[in-house]
Amino acid sequence: MPPRHSWTFWVACGAVFALGHAIDAWPPQRPPRASQLAISRATRALVVAPHPDDEMLAAAGLMQRVHTAGGAVRVVYLTDGDGYPEGVETEDHIAAPTPDDYRGYGRRRRREARAALEALKVGDYAFTFLSFPDGGLSRLMTKYWSERRAAYRSPYTRLDRPPRSEMIVPDTEYRGEDLTQELAQIIAGFRPTTIVVPRKEDQHPDHCAAWFFVADALGDVQRVHPDRQIDLLNYIVHFDGWPFEAEAPQLPPPPGLRGGVSGWMLFSLTAGELRAKRAALQKHESQMHVMSWFLNAFARENEVFSRPAHPHVSLPFRRSPCD
Repeated sequence: MPPRHSWTFWVACGAVFALGHAIDAWPPQRPPRASQLAISRATRALVVAPHPDDEMLAAAGLMQRVHTAGGAVRVVYLTDGDGYPEGVETEDHIAAPTPDDYRGYGRRRRREARAALEALKVGDYAFTFLSFPDGGLSRLMTKYWSERRAAYRSPYTRLDRPPRSEMIVPDTEYRGEDLTQELAQIIAGFRPTTIVVPRKEDQHPDHCAAWFFVADALGDVQRVHPDRQIDLLNYIVHFDGWPFEAEAPQLPPPPGLRGGVSGWMLFSLTAGELRAKRAALQKHESQMHVMSWFLNAFARENEVFSRPAHPHVSLPFRRSPCD
């Protein structure tokens, strides 16, 4: 995973804004408003995390609120977060990591994710690691879409498929079509009332790609189950230098980015929810060692969400909107 504080990388990804589906046609920017999220015992929240820790940064408070209301929470991790050279070098003091080093780092991040969920105390939650390639999701929307080509091979782990024990669809490989099918099976089986997923404007390519894969899978599910109503919530983690330093008690929306069809929604946390979020983030020790300032910047009195227009996405693309 590219370093989160390498801002030249994120700025280079800014072209994604121009490719968003009719972003300029969205309503004028509104002031941030209080949450308009209806949470009850009937809520079934599916939180999509491109990497372990994204679910905590964006939605730790929301997950706690769903649990408190008696609802159900499931987290799906698209990657193990293993493709992060700076993290591996810092953690293992290795100047030139090998594929085995990257795989070991991924296993560590999985353990940290489980420990963070335990620390959050959201009860009978469920989680799934799909183990797709960290840093490679955007490539799966174009060249590495179907079995007509060889599967994508991670330049870090040198793997071209998830472990067999992690496969939801048999014989899954690192292809976009396979990721869409696995997500569609999770959505169809879990029957979420709410899906929490990154915005397509997120400047990390894996986060941007997560939106398109979820939207594509959701289209597959709704063709079979057209009566299912799902509330889509977007979050954002990477946008220019946001969220800056953790000085203000409230987390503001990213400056210069519109709040979708809903406007920005500020989801206020209770003191107990904030304490649990901070404790859960500390369990991501490998990330704290390299970017504690960044993780801590999300541990404030609120979380920030928006709602997108109804997605009309059909993969593959000729050119990825996330690179």
